[in-house]
Amino acid sequence: MAATIALSLHHLTKQYPGVLALDDVSLEFAAGEVHALLGENGAGKSTLIKAIAGAIEVDSGMIRVGGQEYARMTPHLARSLGIEVIYQEFNLVPSLTVAENIFLGDRTGRGILIDQKLMVNRAAEVFRDFEVQIDPLALVRDLPPAQQQIVEIAKAVSKKVRILIMDEPTAPLTVHEVDSMFEIVRRLKQSGVTVLYISHRLEEIFTICGGPRTAGELSGAAHHAVRSCAGTDPCQWQRRPRHFVCGAER
Repeated sequence: MAATIALSLHHLTKQYPGVLALDDVSLEFAAGEVHALLGENGAGKSTLIKAIAGAIEVDSGMIRVGGQEYARMTPHLARSLGIEVIYQEFNLVPSLTVAENIFLGDRTGRGILIDQKLMVNRAAEVFRDFEVQIDPLALVRDLPPAQQQIVEIAKAVSKKVRILIMDEPTAPLTVHEVDSMFEIVRRLKQSGVTVLYISHRLEEIFTICGGPRTAGELSGAAHHAVRSCAGTDPCQWQRRPRHFVCGAER
């Protein structure tokens, strides 16, 4: 039985002055799976993320979400389709509480009034689902990086995320904190969320995704790069300026 495709990219190209950031990129991401995207600095990972999220406009190509094609993606459209991005730099307001950050910009009350109790209860429910203990009334600036990362994930979940893109999410975390975050990612997968995991740490990729997959998913250059990644030289992949995709956790 063929997998349902949550997100597919068709011939995306993005040119900056003197730099071809995306060169005819075509990829497919099966629904409810954890995928990994790898590449050295300058390979185009960040540009690809921004294209999917509507933060930049591509020069040519098509993005398909849930079977619907879009020649132009915008941040509002991407969010309405359930696409959320957690960037390397946290997008949190330190002086606000955890609950306020999670629901910032959302209507949580009647009219112009904000229902603080409802926000706190909903935030607590998300954390219970994650099986983590974070006080919704705590100020974000008082949280360690690992808990701030979880707050970012909770923001995405509160917005009914369907496709979650995580850009180098473990950079500020300890080994134990990475394990905890992986458990949350697995729970998201089990709930049907499609996760795109961007990293340059191969050991994390094999832990969360289960290994590289090449069949039918990559353009020619990227397919060649993945085959190089599987070779005997562990540094071989770093000299390939293309993208890598790892398969879903099986």
